[in-house]
Amino acid sequence: MQSEPFEIATRPATEPPTELSGWLIQPLAARLREWSLAGKLDEDDFERRLSHDGRSWLDHPLEAGDWAPLDDVEGLVSLAAEQLGGEPGLVEWADQIVADWQGTDPLIGLLRAARALVDAPGFVVSQASELLVREPDWRYDGGRRAFAVRLRGLGAASPALKALVGALLARLVREVQSHDFDVRFEGLDGEELVVFGEIESDAAAADEELGESRLHRAALVG
Repeated sequence: MQSEPFEIATRPATEPPTELSGWLIQPLAARLREWSLAGKLDEDDFERRLSHDGRSWLDHPLEAGDWAPLDDVEGLVSLAAEQLGGEPGLVEWADQIVADWQGTDPLIGLLRAARALVDAPGFVVSQASELLVREPDWRYDGGRRAFAVRLRGLGAASPALKALVGALLARLVREVQSHDFDVRFEGLDGEELVVFGEIESDAAAADEELGESRLHRAALVG
């Protein structure tokens, strides 16, 4: 009896779910806890917006090196944005978060390595993204006077979360760049979050074509 031919069904490849680090989650949970103690938020707010894990981080902070699913983190971000006045408030808050990170691991090692490079700003953004987002899928182009880092790993994130991450990465550049560097970010509603910068005071910046830095790549490999 001849058997009938059959086909093996295959599933399309899917990208792994986005995860964020405890390094990012800790300041969010701490700020929500402060607002709760001050009476600005209550349990009804937490039950309405936070997942079970998200609620637990307010009482039992996640370790900096741990990772959590995007959906759980989005609840924290949405509550914070609501209290701070939306995305502009999150961007402004990034200054305080970075100030609180000073003198802590892994920021100390990252900044030490960056200061040895001519393209330190782009290096900081690309490597700090690895500390905030698991497998951020970044692409770096840059040199002495200009850089751009594109992050595809946050494609599923809300504009509010992208705004916070973008502001944190842009703010970290100021820790290693003494020049008049203009650093911005865009793509809150798109697939890629792009952090970019250039030295506006240098006319040569407009003529410099972005290209992958050998020193940057060497530092990553090393």
